[in-house]
Amino acid sequence: MNIIFVIVSLMILSPFSAMQIKPKFCIDCKFFKKDSSISSFDNNKYGKCTLFENERGNDNFLVDGIDNSKKEYTYCSIARKYEDMCGKEGKFYEKKRKEKKRKNKIFDIE
Repeated sequence: MNIIFVIVSLMILSPFSAMQIKPKFCIDCKFFKKDSSISSFDNNKYGKCTLFENERGNDNFLVDGIDNSKKEYTYCSIARKYEDMCGKEGKFYEKKRKEKKRKNKIFDIE
C-alpha cells in the first residue's frame, strides 16, 4: 500500500518538479533602459528602470526662471534592493516583447 502511495505521489508531483523557476532579470524587462552615459561595453551593468523616476530639481529655477530639470531613473540594482520598489522577486517585471522582423514587400528581403 505504501508503494502505491509513493508511486501515485511521484506521478502527481513530477510535472511540478519539471517546471523550473527562472529568475526575472532586469535586462529582459520592458522597463530596462541602458545607461547611455556609460561606454557600450558596460551600459547593461548600470541599467536603469524607467518605472521609477527621480526628478532632479533645478536649484536656479526660482532665480532665473529656466527649468533645466531632467528625468532621471533609478538604477536597476537599487530598485531590486528595496521591497517597496521591485524587490528581489521583481514585482513589477514585465517581459519584453520580441520585435518581429518586417519583410520588405518590394524586394522580399527580411
